[in-house]
Parts: sequence; structure tokens; C-alpha cells
Amino acid sequence: MRNVFTSFIQLVLLVAIIALAGCGTSQQAYQGAFNSQTALTNNQKTYTQPAEPVFKIVKQTFIQQGFTVENADTKSGIIKAVRNMQDKDDPEISYNIHASADISDLGNSDTNVSMSASQQTILHRASTTWWKLLWILPIIPTGTEYQTLVIKEGNITDPQFYTDFFNTMTVSVTKYEQAVKIAAAKAAAKAEAERIAAEKLAAEKAAAAAKAAAEKAELDRIAAVKAAKLKAEADAKAAAESAAKAEAQRIAADKAAAEKAAVAKEVAEKEALRIAEELKKAEAEAAAAKQAVNKKKKIAKK
Repeated sequence: MRNVFTSFIQLVLLVAIIALAGCGTSQQAYQGAFNSQTALTNNQKTYTQPAEPVFKIVKQTFIQQGFTVENADTKSGIIKAVRNMQDKDDPEISYNIHASADISDLGNSDTNVSMSASQQTILHRASTTWWKLLWILPIIPTGTEYQTLVIKEGNITDPQFYTDFFNTMTVSVTKYEQAVKIAAAKAAAKAEAERIAAEKLAAEKAAAAAKAAAEKAELDRIAAVKAAKLKAEADAKAAAESAAKAEAQRIAADKAAAEKAAVAKEVAEKEALRIAEELKKAEAEAAAAKQAVNKKKKIAKK
């Protein structure tokens, strides 16, 4: 009971001291807000990568380090993240770390990353509530109260904090560059393979076209030779038929001429026979007439 009461008194005194300390320094704290001596160091770095991948890497770095990303605005380039960490030695103490990162495009594929962070030291304490005699002396425990107090708050100015962040960033950026190079190499290899395949396909098409053209030319030549041969044969046949026809016509003409000559000869021979018969008849008549004349002369002489 005594220890509990003592702890309670100590807690009240601690809160009072913190409040008094805050009152004594709050009026002077703002005066050094933009003082170069109080400016953060090692809290920014420039990368030779575009802003879009750097923004993703910053966000991934926060998440990999256990931060919860509360806001990530690609338009403004601002990322806000928070992480709660337990004190290694004191289970009643934890730390809330609020970090903000600004990713700014500098042009020419350069990007600047700036970071700031603040930390709250929080006290978590459980205390027993008592029923008090005459509202003063605790007699009977009635429950437990849990108290959460921010006992310290301020910006994180330790350069090592920011150095650790940017070291982790650099590792991720290096991995990103390697991934980009590997992707570029794969893309180049793929493009080269596609080029070779396209050239091979074009060569195969050209060879096939040349072969088809050669085969067509050969077929055309064979067809032309065949057509010429058929034409020559047809012409020869036509010439032979024409010669045969002419010969037949000649033979027919000769036959007709011979038949005509034979008819004419027969007619002439008949005419000659007729004439010969007529001459013979005339001679016979003349001989008969002469005999008759001679007979008359003989009669007349008697």
C-alpha cells in the first residue's frame, strides 16, 4: 500500500515538472526554428532516378522498416508514416515516431528526397484504485487505472537516424537499378531474339517465295514448251492435212482431166470411125457409081 501511494506521488511530481519545464522553454523554442545551427543534417539526398520509382522505393523503405504509411500522395510527392517502438529496457516506455518524406523531381531523371521526423516518448503506467477511509487512507483495492502520458516530444535531429534511412534507401535504389538493368538486358535479348526470328521468318518467306517463283517459272516453261510442241504438232498436222488435201485435189484434178481426155479420145475415135465409115460408104457408093457408069458404057457399046 505504501509503495503504491509513493508511486502515485512520484507520478504527480513528474507530470508537474514536465509542465513547468514546458512553460519555461516554450516561449524560446520557436526562435530557433529556422536557425541554421538547429537545421537537420544528413536528411536529404539526390538520386539519379526518376521521381516515380523513387517515390515507390521510399514507401517500400518505410514499410520494410516497420512503419505504417498514413498518407502517400504521388501528386505532391509527400509520404507520411508512423511507427510505434517499445523501449528495450523499460516496458512502460514506448516511442511514437512520425516521419515525413518529400520526393521532388529535379528534372533530367534526378530526384531529391528530403526527410524529417519527430518522436514522442510515451509512459504507460497501471495504478491500483483504492477505497479510502475518510477519502484519505487507502484501505480496499477497487480496480486498476491505466495512464498514458507523453513525457517527451520533439524532432529527431540525430544525423545517424537519417543516415540509416538513406543507407537503406541506397540499397533499395541499387537493387532497383540492377532490376532495371536486368529488365533492360532481358528486353534487349527479347528484342534481339525477335529480330533474329523476324529475319529468319523473312528469309524463310523469301526462300519460299523464290522457290515458288522458280517452280512457277519452271511450270510456265514446261507449259510453254508443251504448248509450243502442241502448236508445232497442230501446225504440222494442219500442214500435212493441207498437203494431203492439195494432193487429193491434184489427184482428183488429174483424174478428172484424164477422164475428160479419155472421153474426148473416145469421142474423137467414134468421130473418126464415123468419118471412116462415111468415107468407106462414100467410096463404096463411088465405086458402085463407077461400076454403074462402066456398065452403062458397056451397054452403050453393044
